[in-house]
Amino acid sequence: MDENERNAVTFAVLEAAKAEGFECRGSLPAHLLEVDPEVRSMCADNRCRSYNKNWACPPACGTIEEYAKALGALSVCVVVQTAFALEDEFDIEGMQDAERLHKERFDRFASAAKLLLDRAASSPLALAAGACTRCPQCSYPERPCRFPDDAHASMEAAGLIVSATCDAAGIPYYHGKGTIAYTSCLVF
Repeated sequence: MDENERNAVTFAVLEAAKAEGFECRGSLPAHLLEVDPEVRSMCADNRCRSYNKNWACPPACGTIEEYAKALGALSVCVVVQTAFALEDEFDIEGMQDAERLHKERFDRFASAAKLLLDRAASSPLALAAGACTRCPQCSYPERPCRFPDDAHASMEAAGLIVSATCDAAGIPYYHGKGTIAYTSCLVF
């Protein structure tokens, strides 16, 4: 894909993100993405309780080297974000609502963008916010993933520092007191 085609496809993908309602959208050249093994190693600390329990989380989702290689072969990263106002800093329901909204948006966006990118002969890598929650109970490790084309590993599982990725894409990571933001990206 030449530069003009890449710019046109990037614009179309950003428009798809806008249509989905993401509060923030931005893009950056994929070569600026920094894969940091330290970020990935935080997954093993199991703070989110999904390590070794989910097909889209480490170690099942692939190695950090595989992500570095895949990202290195791609050209553009489109970053999308849902920013949500909370009632207060203890608004757990608001946080869960924001996460659910973001994941629903991202799933629809990734599907729409894949259709656009199929026409441009580009195979995207969709990286989500947090662990895959598509199924109430992940089939890992007893049975294969039920939705292998729709289960997205997280940006952190790929070794990306979310705040640095946001900065490079020109979108804020922090939206101020009383807010929460969920960030995902599509790399093609």
